[in-house]
Amino acid sequence: MKRLFLIFPLIATLMFVVSSCDSKDTPDTSLGDVVSVTYDATNQSFIVKYSKGSEKSYPAVIDNTVDPPTAGYALDNKTYLYAADATVSGDATISQDVNVVSQFVYDGMSTYYYWADHITSKEPKLTDVDPENYFYKILYSTDAQKGWSWITDDVNGLLAGFEGKSLSFGYDLSFTMIGNDVFAIIKYVHPNTPAARAGLQRLDWIGELNGQPITTVQRDGNVYISDQSIDLLYGNNTVTFSTYKISGNQIVADKVVAITPDESGKDPVLYDNIYTIGDKKIGYLFYTNYYDNFNYRLYEVFSQFKQSGVTDLVLDLRYNTGGSVSSAIYLASLIAPKAIVEDKSPFVVMDYNDLWNSLFDQWYKEAKPADKYKYDRKDYLGVYNSVKDKNPLEANLDLSKVYIIATSGSYSASELTLFCLEPYMDVVHIGGNTGGKYTASWTVHGYDDELGMPVYDETKLSSSEKTQLKNWAMQPIVAMYADKDSKNFSNPGYLAPDHKLNEGFGYIDYWTPIGDPKDVLLGQALYLISGDASYLPVQPRSTRSMQTKDIMDSRNMAKPVIIDNVKLTADDFQKIRELRK
Repeated sequence: MKRLFLIFPLIATLMFVVSSCDSKDTPDTSLGDVVSVTYDATNQSFIVKYSKGSEKSYPAVIDNTVDPPTAGYALDNKTYLYAADATVSGDATISQDVNVVSQFVYDGMSTYYYWADHITSKEPKLTDVDPENYFYKILYSTDAQKGWSWITDDVNGLLAGFEGKSLSFGYDLSFTMIGNDVFAIIKYVHPNTPAARAGLQRLDWIGELNGQPITTVQRDGNVYISDQSIDLLYGNNTVTFSTYKISGNQIVADKVVAITPDESGKDPVLYDNIYTIGDKKIGYLFYTNYYDNFNYRLYEVFSQFKQSGVTDLVLDLRYNTGGSVSSAIYLASLIAPKAIVEDKSPFVVMDYNDLWNSLFDQWYKEAKPADKYKYDRKDYLGVYNSVKDKNPLEANLDLSKVYIIATSGSYSASELTLFCLEPYMDVVHIGGNTGGKYTASWTVHGYDDELGMPVYDETKLSSSEKTQLKNWAMQPIVAMYADKDSKNFSNPGYLAPDHKLNEGFGYIDYWTPIGDPKDVLLGQALYLISGDASYLPVQPRSTRSMQTKDIMDSRNMAKPVIIDNVKLTADDFQKIRELRK
């Protein structure tokens, strides 16, 4: 089964070349029907057995643009032979109809995708046997380059990940190289997770996995962690980690621990504190992900801030790669001026493709007043799910200014929070240029509206089609988000800081524990708020740091703003199906 962590890679638009049959390779109908096909990796050929007892070999066409490489051969215009891994011999797939899941990809993307016009001329062919390869092949170039949209055959794992409940070790990593040695550096560990129980903590260095070094690959001129190492670091199996610590100017062995991943909840409210400096009471929140099912934790922390008389707030999103739009609205409703939240002022506007913009606007205009909210492309401050969450106004800090730490590791919902608060209050951005994800996504499923936006009417599908579709889901870009004035930041594509600083001044061995006032980014915020120069970060005159080189982790390039508050009805979906006919 494909695992979710393999679906974020930076993927170039690919052209898959299928060989036409030479006259000498054209199947002889006198041989009878195709009974079975095997693939010979050594000779890169397909061996076809026919119903009249004979067998024949056909040369495979190898596609090395995908990993692993695939093998294919068009036996005729109605039969395609396929091997998912050209390096392994075994039974091959005989395709005589367009793959059901590939057709779902096309039907869903041509309906919901932000760049749907780009998709309409790319219907799947008999040769599009692998839905995942087909999905990435048809993406719009910007999307393919940035790795925004993805597909999975584990829809339940996808949705669990959006709630912080996916199978994991419970840490977040960055990667660096010293000489020829590659290390995974732990940025933080969630409490009560396998990594925490094994004693791993922030600033531990992982150097070996099951006794083997972490490996890299070259892609498009960049160095990435290899898929093999990613499989171990973010996978489903027990792994033995060899960890290291910095001692002076040396990296020394620390411990070896075997850890098994589990589904422990990952509370995104990783750390909070109140710093009293002079007459200032400064609330600090280190927030790792926008998980809607953890909004209650935001309420708890802000209630404590309010009861303690907090006068200023530092929101730390330095590693926050995004998540739910509902959580972003809830968090902003705890921060923004109270009157703005009470008035339920517009916070974010979604711009969909032409079809969806026109439908939402038309249906909004035609709907009864009580139903207009279902079709409104705007989301509002102070609007929340009263079934599971408390009213954010009860814990609202009524601030006119907020200090937000955001870096190149801050994406999507983090950027949305920063950008969409700015029309209402003074937002002081400390850190670096943000990662740059100004788009939004929702989950698309074949037929189940409990799992995502459906493409088909379940009652019209055969049991075989439902079986083939049930585990698949897409997470395509469907919108570009904007502030209340419909302004976005697609140009330049990131948010620039007011105070540009690197964590640890750019040296990993100058990183501090989370919440330490000596942290460069937090210290800058405390100084700006209090005016106390003792908190002002001072660049060291000399460094003890080792020469390091950052390595890219395709798994964490970006997460989408998840549109998790779609309110369309079954009748609305039926109208869409009628329009698509």
